Amino acid sequence: MFKRIFLLLTGALLVLIAVLLFNTFQFKSKQLDVEAVAAPEFSPTSLQHLQEAIRYKTISYDDPKLFDSIQFLNFHKYLEATYPKVHANLTHETVAGYSLLYKWNGRNASLKPIILMAHQDVVPIEEATQTMWSVDPFGGEMKDGFVWGRGTADDKINVISIFESAEKLLSENFQPERTIYFAFGHDEETGGKGAIATAALLKSRNITADLILDEGGIVTKDKIPGMTKPAALIGTSEKGYLSLQLTAEKNGGHSSMPEAETSIDILSKAIIRLRENPFDPRFSESTQGFMEHIGPEMPSFQKIIFANRWLFEGVIIGIYEKTGGGNAIVRTTVAPTIINAGMKDNVIPTISKAIINFRLLPGDNSQQVINRVKTTINDERIKVEIHGGFIGEPTGVTSENSFAYKKVDEITKRTFANTITTPFLMIGGTDSRHYGEVSEGIIKFSPMTDPIGFHGINERVSLDAYKTTLWFYEQLLRNTQ
Repeated sequence: MFKRIFLLLTGALLVLIAVLLFNTFQFKSKQLDVEAVAAPEFSPTSLQHLQEAIRYKTISYDDPKLFDSIQFLNFHKYLEATYPKVHANLTHETVAGYSLLYKWNGRNASLKPIILMAHQDVVPIEEATQTMWSVDPFGGEMKDGFVWGRGTADDKINVISIFESAEKLLSENFQPERTIYFAFGHDEETGGKGAIATAALLKSRNITADLILDEGGIVTKDKIPGMTKPAALIGTSEKGYLSLQLTAEKNGGHSSMPEAETSIDILSKAIIRLRENPFDPRFSESTQGFMEHIGPEMPSFQKIIFANRWLFEGVIIGIYEKTGGGNAIVRTTVAPTIINAGMKDNVIPTISKAIINFRLLPGDNSQQVINRVKTTINDERIKVEIHGGFIGEPTGVTSENSFAYKKVDEITKRTFANTITTPFLMIGGTDSRHYGEVSEGIIKFSPMTDPIGFHGINERVSLDAYKTTLWFYEQLLRNTQ
């Protein structure tokens, strides 16, 4: 009897091993066989132009009263003066006051256009961190092999690289194969009204694009466990955005005579319930694509795991859940960001409020999240409302078989030597989320290597990263067919 059981178990184990090995053997590389092309000599003038662009304080504030239109208008004048051929040869117009739209006519009118996007605006410098910067945040200083300043990584490197590449090609009397649009939003950091207006304008003109390329994933080194090569994270979808306000109301009073429960207690319990009951994890289509592209390039042990996700899904999710960034890839996240209660140390507040930010995994939607929040809190004393008036549903997914993905994949391979390319789920927000009715081929990718201080202190990009960004856009503009 025991011998029979042993033989059965042994047989089952052997079959399992055979299946694992077969799947691993069939787990073939999806990497394009494309040789990188050496970049041309770098012009110091290009560096000067990026430095000068950083010095314009094109800041987006949550409070519209703080918006400094003069900075944006002066930046526009700077672009006109610095890139005369672009402004002489491309039609251009201003949208929603400060966003910019350019059109470069192509030779072949039968081909759908492509749209290159970037945003002019930058996030503010937190007052408390002003003295923590090693340089003037808006000085555009070149130091230690890096260009420093707010907007270097997000997103003036892309704005200036597009202009630099177009100006260079126009000096050669170059005309692209297909029509190309440049769309530069002015308020991406605060919701993207400029992008919304630009997308609506293009739609009203019946323009549909084969490719829209906006900021997004980057080329990263040593950030993916098991990967020995750099990886280019080509965003093919984007998480949604929703903020909810929770309000608890209960009679307050003097702190010397507290009741058994206060509005702060009620609110705190609601927040804890949300945090202790996270959304279920799962792999989005983009994340599955990531594993299918990265997995075959991994060492044997990791390759077996990725090739047999049907068996090891729980293990993979467990690994993702160990970090904030990894956890954001596999579920809709819940983050309390603002709490407002009380105004004096000896007074118990009657009203307590909290803002909870959710980043929605593709497949979820805002109404599902709101319903789940109410069910999880399960307390009628908590009022749940949408905060800020902005809801960004998760975007659709751009197929890796589309012209859009294949073209960006190809140009990335031509730009970055010995680099793995892969689909990627964007966990942050971009202006391109508003262009869903203009194109089904939306890619979110910033062609630079590991920027530092993104939205934080000492934001900077290396000179080498800037050189490759310039070369990426030049190659893309030359090869739109």
